Amino acid sequence: MAIVVSACLTLPGCLDSARDTVNPERELFDDNTFIDEDEHLKLQWEVNSVVTVRISFEKQEGPNVDLYTMTPVNYQRYQDCEDFVYLADLSDGNTAGANLQANVDAGTYVTVIDNTDCGDASPPDQGGLLSQDENDQARVDYRITAQ
Repeated sequence: MAIVVSACLTLPGCLDSARDTVNPERELFDDNTFIDEDEHLKLQWEVNSVVTVRISFEKQEGPNVDLYTMTPVNYQRYQDCEDFVYLADLSDGNTAGANLQANVDAGTYVTVIDNTDCGDASPPDQGGLLSQDENDQARVDYRITAQ
């Protein structure tokens, strides 16, 4: 047994595999969708202990968007287009793609994919007196996991 433990300590990733078996990665969201101009996608999730959260995000087409993770209280402030606080390690403003990871405490969180004027990015404004503003939707691919 001592030889097996010693061998495991010298092999890279051996202890990671044991940790993954005890605490497997759990998929919270995985989708590819369109977000209309002046709209956002709300992804609410809850964790019961300290976990590592990973967010993989890629814009497939359309304007850059904002990706913010925050508490429900700050989500309300975001909805009202007021100043809000977000988790910097799990957020990326005016982005076309991101791979983010951070440890979070137990609690409820909201990840927002924003195609409005309330964040850093804003959809283009083509509207004028004689023309209508097009719907600048963004097609996005995202995955959120917790471990």
